Amino acid sequence: MFANTYHLVLQPGPETIESAGGLHKFIGRDAPIITDSGGFQVFSLARSTAEDGLEMKSRRPTKHKDGEGLLLKKNENGVLFASYRDGSHVVLTPESSVRAQKQLGADIIIPLDDLPPYHIDRAVLEASVYMSHRWEARSL
Repeated sequence: MFANTYHLVLQPGPETIESAGGLHKFIGRDAPIITDSGGFQVFSLARSTAEDGLEMKSRRPTKHKDGEGLLLKKNENGVLFASYRDGSHVVLTPESSVRAQKQLGADIIIPLDDLPPYHIDRAVLEASVYMSHRWEARSL
């Protein structure tokens, strides 16, 4: 089973799931669970443009999502989102992503990565890959 770390961080929160005995007990599953890093949300919650590949972007408006998207900032430190639930700011770093996934009790943990859009030039892609590698090193 695959669980989405970003959404579980927003609700009910990794502390709640950890106090309930982890994802396995929380959802009644005795088989392996893999959690993602939140990296896909770096892409999917960013402002949509035709160059990004709109086919992969959410088209449904939410209470707190305007045309600018919910990704507020991405840099070497990590990412800053506005929650789609209440607009509050959520910081996700390589370290906090792994920490949350451990609190969730995942069997397989994915480090935070930067998922760039499809249609970018090589220099932007290389910068994204190198940042993902640096983030991965910080996740260990």
